[in-house]
Amino acid sequence: MSSFASRYTWRWLLPPVVDFIIFYLALAMTLSFREPELVNLTTALLFLPLFLSWIAAIFTVGLYELRVARDSVALVRNLLFSMAACMLLGMTYFYAIATELKPKTHLILAVVISHALIFVWRRAWLWMLNFDLLDQRFVFLGDEEHLREIEKGMHHHTRDTGLKVVPWQWPGVDIVVADAPWVDQNWEAARDVILAAMARGVPIVTMEDFYESIFGKVSPYYAASPSWALEFIMPKRHGVYSVAKRTIDVVGAILLTLALAPAMAVTAVLIAICDGRPIFFTQQRAGFLGQPFTLWKFRTMRAGADARSGLPGENAHDAHVTWLGDMLRRFRLDELPQLWNVMKGDMSLVGPRPMWMKEVETLEKSVPSNHLRHLVKPGLTGWAQVRYRATTTVTGAIERLHYDLYYVKNWSFGLDVSIILKTIKRVLISDATVNAIPSPVMPLPADAGWVLDLSTTYERKYKLGTPEPTFS
Repeated sequence: MSSFASRYTWRWLLPPVVDFIIFYLALAMTLSFREPELVNLTTALLFLPLFLSWIAAIFTVGLYELRVARDSVALVRNLLFSMAACMLLGMTYFYAIATELKPKTHLILAVVISHALIFVWRRAWLWMLNFDLLDQRFVFLGDEEHLREIEKGMHHHTRDTGLKVVPWQWPGVDIVVADAPWVDQNWEAARDVILAAMARGVPIVTMEDFYESIFGKVSPYYAASPSWALEFIMPKRHGVYSVAKRTIDVVGAILLTLALAPAMAVTAVLIAICDGRPIFFTQQRAGFLGQPFTLWKFRTMRAGADARSGLPGENAHDAHVTWLGDMLRRFRLDELPQLWNVMKGDMSLVGPRPMWMKEVETLEKSVPSNHLRHLVKPGLTGWAQVRYRATTTVTGAIERLHYDLYYVKNWSFGLDVSIILKTIKRVLISDATVNAIPSPVMPLPADAGWVLDLSTTYERKYKLGTPEPTFS
């Protein structure tokens, strides 16, 4: 195994593995004090599904993010959230199965002890990182200005990745990042490094793969080129997961509808009492391959507020939202009727958010690659929703596209599960508290003048104080 692979495994696999061991250690300590005869293999197997769900809960509240681990206040806060979630999962699990074990006291002690140990473990983990034991050192073969832009963005990610740029040295290099066009034009300068890396088994990755792994989105350079889809993004309609995904969507939508029916009924009654009829809001949105469909939501704006052009002003948009609608949007309750769209097949549980047809018509006149996001079904939640904040501007819509294209390129069962878990956390925080993580200003292809043209158009049009156009 390469040095890079070894360090990558340590950095991302060790925390959940140690957490899993801590759960069993806390359980053994609890049972040793109260019922030592239960410390056996049968008990260990009984707790296995529960502990796996606890790992998922810890992931959901962000305890595997090093930024959280480095912030003591955030660490304690998220540990408290995790304790509550683990306790709820434990009570649900043990009361759903038949067992002679009395879980109440055992659960309380196991949860408290395990989370105290996890706090100590997180601080120890940070102490290990301070010694650069897990740093990944990379050589960059590309334009120096390009590298400077990437490093500016990496400043906000370095603590999570341990990445440091270094000149070629052996030993001491874990990975080589190569910008293919630059290598073609500067082969004499790149040859020695590439050949040395190949001879020593050092991984060589493209700049695009490197960029995606760090920033979680397709770079603007490739997103600006529609031909990029010929290599990376084509409809995935014949794979095994595409069939399984539809089954998961239907079953999941039915179960969620049944579970959330009381909340939807209360919401409908509140809208009828506070804002009157209609209760529901419908709008034409772009679905799979851009085909229009009728999207259902609980109404959050005054009746008739959508009867406007595709680029309404931001302030005007906010003025149309009712006070009840603002609360519903805050906790995403207005999106619940879209479970019907999922059951019908218009949408998926996970995918790019469906765009308003007027928004699509506006963007696709200027953004050549915007239609690529329609190569998968739109979803109730998506990668852009958990990695980026809700956008209200043309510039934000283009930035959102980069995240959507990342999903279209990489969609899989694992990515969908990750998005669902992150969505639970995302629903609990306000968009106003979410700042977009700075990303590098990448150079664009020579034929991508539409970006500058689009910016210039809107800068000139809204320079005199007119609100920048927004999308709802």
